[in-house]
Amino acid sequence: MNIFLNNLVALNQIILQNAREQFPVAEGKHLRYRAAQAVLADALTAKVCTEIISGETRYEIATSTDGTSWKMMLNFALSQPVPQTPYVVLSFSTFGNAEEMVFDKVMETETENVYQAELELNELAQRDALLRALSDFDAQTTLVVALKTDHSITNTITDPKVFYFAENYYPYIYQGILPPPARLQLKLLPLVFQNVTYNYYQDYVLQNYLYYLPDTFEVGLGTDLKPMLSFSFSAPDNATKLDQVNVTMDYFLLPKVNQARIANARDQFTQKHPDGKLIPFANADTLALQLELPAGKTEEKNALINLQSGVADSFTLPVSQFVTIWDALFSKSPQSLLLKGELEVQFKGFNPDKLPVKIALDDKYKDKPLDFITQSTPVDISNTLTFKSDPQAYSSSGPRPIERMLVNIGNETFELNKTNPDHDAIVKVSVIDLILHPDKKPVYTYDLQIRYVDGGKVERNNQTTTFEIIYVP
Repeated sequence: MNIFLNNLVALNQIILQNAREQFPVAEGKHLRYRAAQAVLADALTAKVCTEIISGETRYEIATSTDGTSWKMMLNFALSQPVPQTPYVVLSFSTFGNAEEMVFDKVMETETENVYQAELELNELAQRDALLRALSDFDAQTTLVVALKTDHSITNTITDPKVFYFAENYYPYIYQGILPPPARLQLKLLPLVFQNVTYNYYQDYVLQNYLYYLPDTFEVGLGTDLKPMLSFSFSAPDNATKLDQVNVTMDYFLLPKVNQARIANARDQFTQKHPDGKLIPFANADTLALQLELPAGKTEEKNALINLQSGVADSFTLPVSQFVTIWDALFSKSPQSLLLKGELEVQFKGFNPDKLPVKIALDDKYKDKPLDFITQSTPVDISNTLTFKSDPQAYSSSGPRPIERMLVNIGNETFELNKTNPDHDAIVKVSVIDLILHPDKKPVYTYDLQIRYVDGGKVERNNQTTTFEIIYVP
């Protein structure tokens, strides 16, 4: 699992922010619950509850069906007690027309200020409307918690404020309302912008709708403005060589749109269709990511791809290629193809569109590889150190014969004596240290205690060496 999918709550905020920037939509008319004058945004807040399932944070939203009707259930929490049971309303836009669905049941739970809401749908058209409301950013869906008083309606928009959930990132939400296959009928409409021809697709039925694709996909920024890219290392137990170590790179790409191109296309399109609208594609019949890796051009078959939400993917390589990959993140050479590629987007009956993909970091991160290494547990390889002592040191004819020596290194303590003057010790060496500092020899630290025949004792703690054969004392 790509690490950026582990916290879907934070990821959703990033997806929504990017969608607002890349796919702006026009404001539609407001409805009664959304238009209420006395909004309690400061005094009363509502938040959809979350739960942990198999280590993954999920919204407590679920759908179900009995074959002829459909239900949507969700739990939400209010920031303070309210005098009566609230209304819950799903407010959204369908092709520019504002609509609302009022939840049929709202019930208190055993947890204080937490409610369960249930929406029942009996018509296929309602199911389809709900499906689009949740899965299409253009719907600008919100969940409103409303309270009726004697004089007015007060309401608050829940968190998340925009109820948009890409189907491939939130499959658990759609289990009861699985989407039908895409049935868009399209006409290819090439338009020129700055001497370059771009493909647009006109809806064959609603001919005032023109669909467009992003220009590129680039590494997204997290809520902390840090690039959403990370490395982790793995090795089998008791690995003894770096050759046995692998490195995995997780990354998340966001779609980028040239707004000047879209504005130009809108101007050209509305010359023939005055009420024309440009709409971003969310999906396609076929989506395939090709990425240039050290082994050559590779199809990333496990990538999660959504044209509005972005691309979540990871790949694993031998650790010997880590430096090559790291350097490629900062390469400005046009001849360097590594970590560049294309997202192939195809609709049935048309040749594929190929959108550029580039995985790169700003130069300010070039000397900060540690900032992008994420390890839940240490990754080490095992080195064998040999401790040797001179058998003559234990001879009674010596100036001060030694009875025995105790050596402590890592989590092991062992004894050297006349019978066993030598001993092999297994020590762990950090893979990250070996990779980031290849010219620096590992430093081993050990404690030595010498016990003499005459009863004397000498402690030599924190002894260091870079050798793997160590003579003591």
